[in-house]
Amino acid sequence: MGLFERMTQSRWLMLDGPRVELSGDGAQALGGLGVDVEAARRKRRQFACTCPDWSERKPHLGGALGAALLGSLLARGWVEPTRTSRALRVTPAGQREIIRIAA
Repeated sequence: MGLFERMTQSRWLMLDGPRVELSGDGAQALGGLGVDVEAARRKRRQFACTCPDWSERKPHLGGALGAALLGSLLARGWVEPTRTSRALRVTPAGQREIIRIAA
C-alpha cells in the first residue's frame, strides 16, 4: 500500500472526487514530518488535489501540499529519484517509516 492510500485510510486526507481535504490529525502528522502545512495553504497553486501517477496508474497527492510533502520526504532520504525516469524510489528507511507513521 502506498503513502497516499495510507493517508486516506488513516483519515489524514478525505477525498471528494479530485478535491482533497486535510484533517486536523493529518495536518498535525504532516507537520511532524517537517511539512509546513500553512505555507502550502498560502501558495498560489491549488492546496491539495489528486494527481494521476503515470508510473503506477494510481492517484497520488498533488498541489502545494503534495509538493511540500515530497520536499520533506526527499530531505529525509525516504525517497530518491531514479536515474532512468521521473519515477521516485522509496528507500528502505522510507519503507520502514511510512509503515510506522501511517499504521
